[in-house]
Amino acid sequence: MQVSKTLDYAVRCLSFMASSSDEHITIKLVSENQHIPSSYLAKIMRKLVERGLLVSSSGPNGGYFFKKDPKEISLKEVYDAIEGDMQLVDCMDGDQVCELFKSCNQRSIWDHLQLNTLEFLSKISVLDLAKGNFKN
Repeated sequence: MQVSKTLDYAVRCLSFMASSSDEHITIKLVSENQHIPSSYLAKIMRKLVERGLLVSSSGPNGGYFFKKDPKEISLKEVYDAIEGDMQLVDCMDGDQVCELFKSCNQRSIWDHLQLNTLEFLSKISVLDLAKGNFKN
């Protein structure tokens, strides 16, 4: 299992925003501080706005702002916003049923891993991450 660069950047961006005292968060500010290419970051920010995690405003005091408190935004919500529904293997997609689906010995392992991963991500907020409150 590998975290995509887009998800990594989204989490880094939101964590930076949550830890910043600056209310004027621009793509340029995040890009420079987190070493994320600004054109790539713009696409990520657009996705986070579309999914209701952030709000954007234009003008001299414009930028990006949290739509809700970062302590209420779980990493699962960030995952869902960037990646969509988690599906560790293709056969777990409701649209594609493998011929071995009913007799597959592996399916319960992948189901268990997926459920535990989603539960784990649900317990960590963007603010927890920003404040370093998460420990193994």
